[in-house]
Amino acid sequence: MPSSGLLLPPTARQEALRGSLSDENLGPGYLVGGMPFEAATAIWERLWTSRYPLAADAFDDGVWRQTRAAAMTRQHVELHPKHVWGLIGVDVDHPDAVLRMVSTVDNHPPPNVIIENPVNGHAHAAWAITTPINLTNYGSRRSVRYGLSIEEALRRAVGGDPHYPARLIKNPFHPRWMTHFIHDNTSTLDRLGGILTPAGHMPGRGWHNQRRRTPVGHSRNETLFHGVRHFAYREMRHHWGDPEGYRAAIAREVAIRNADFDTPLGVTELGHISTSITDWTIRYSRMWNDGPAAYDQAFRAIQAARGRKGSGRNGGLAGNSRPGGLIRGADRAVTSQAFREAVIWEARS
Repeated sequence: MPSSGLLLPPTARQEALRGSLSDENLGPGYLVGGMPFEAATAIWERLWTSRYPLAADAFDDGVWRQTRAAAMTRQHVELHPKHVWGLIGVDVDHPDAVLRMVSTVDNHPPPNVIIENPVNGHAHAAWAITTPINLTNYGSRRSVRYGLSIEEALRRAVGGDPHYPARLIKNPFHPRWMTHFIHDNTSTLDRLGGILTPAGHMPGRGWHNQRRRTPVGHSRNETLFHGVRHFAYREMRHHWGDPEGYRAAIAREVAIRNADFDTPLGVTELGHISTSITDWTIRYSRMWNDGPAAYDQAFRAIQAARGRKGSGRNGGLAGNSRPGGLIRGADRAVTSQAFREAVIWEARS
């Protein structure tokens, strides 16, 4: 059988190094269980759908998008595309990780692939979904929530790391890892839930709300970014003409909010978040670039529009049976229009 175009067959040196347990002398483990190289490659190419994936060796050196062929030379690769969720990943940081993952009787469905660190026994596992979940605004929110519940149940079943963001996974064909391909079948969410529910691993109904209150992993970054982003828009009025003072204020707010997490983010991640917010605001924000006069004019126009709309029954929407949603929608529309008019007025004056 001809070899895959994605990967080259193992070299003689790699074959000689197979099974080593030291960092200095590691060999590829993708034939664990006796599966031929071509068969293992075919399975991974079918399950792994990222066309231009994120990949990295040492995370401190950065993570960036690469071609599939280039990514497969890295130690870690993207688990699934950003907008299509086809593989559910779990990270188990225990020396008996593989044993936990293959002990499936009356506990959890077997994963498709297990990628093990032969030095400490820690491993990543992935389960393939029959119908990948659409993560865009056109997808089903119910499917996304159900998928997150399945992911949490699988994590609980094998004692996985709750802080694992499921963004990157160990490269199953990198010489540093030992990989166990278990099977190539996909599963529906209902089938996974049908096994995990009787085993008692599915989270309760209030789990999603608790997850938002105590974010972990990748959601900590998102929670911190969006919270400080809105703070930054208001804070700029105190720092006109003083970008360094503005940067210091945003960095301080990022550190304060990060301290509220049960497991705070590291200093490097905090620096990336604060720099991203301040750089964008200073370079591209009309509020910053137009100066305090335009900012004050826009603020007065917004407040005046809210005052005009706020008079009357149901905020000026008499007879509305569901005033809350319409009021919020009208408020956003009026606010946006008022801001646009104020900016145009300031530019022309």
